[in-house]
Amino acid sequence: MGNMVQQPAKIFLADKRYRYESNEYRCLSTPIERVEIQENVSRISDETLAPGKSKLFTIEKNTSVILMPLVGEVLYGTLDKKQTVKVAPEELQVVSLKKGTTFKIQNPSKKYSVNYIQIWLKDALEDKKVSYSDYGQNALNTIFESQNLKLHFGVLDGRVEAELVPAQTKNTLVAFVINGAFELQNRLLETRDSLMLWNLEHLELEALSENAIVLLLENYNS
Repeated sequence: MGNMVQQPAKIFLADKRYRYESNEYRCLSTPIERVEIQENVSRISDETLAPGKSKLFTIEKNTSVILMPLVGEVLYGTLDKKQTVKVAPEELQVVSLKKGTTFKIQNPSKKYSVNYIQIWLKDALEDKKVSYSDYGQNALNTIFESQNLKLHFGVLDGRVEAELVPAQTKNTLVAFVINGAFELQNRLLETRDSLMLWNLEHLELEALSENAIVLLLENYNS
């Protein structure tokens, strides 16, 4: 790695995220929209909902939401359609929502809090549910892809290295560390830190802890 070119990058530390907290709900949101260079991702938030509670969101612009439970199951639904969908860890739910739609995320457990990630995108994606429970350990697994977007998920043991070659070099890549610590493109990232890179040709990462979990969002600038 000696002569690696220093890649243009922006780091978002976990404790510098926007924080909103009440007794029932906590949201830690990575201030990704401040980076003008990427235009598709408008929200990456790490949210916790207390037992039996729910949270409503109203969409201001046409948006696709990727909902990924990390701890516990959540119920997801929109107020105009009465059905709700249960989404569990190692599943993700993709939903395309029109401006003005209100949707609800609910914690069905009476005993335990749930923790999930929401990613909001300007791309129009097709509604679908994806299970990625068959992911390979110690590798980056592509768990979702659309025309302009790929989502990769990896669970790595300590000192394991992995690499990613983006499909196109005109790209924006956001790494979000779910658990543990990584060295990613020569930068140290710890639990819930994020790193944004762009026009990336080759990504190298190494897990610095056991059960290190990372999510990579690869987005092409169309």
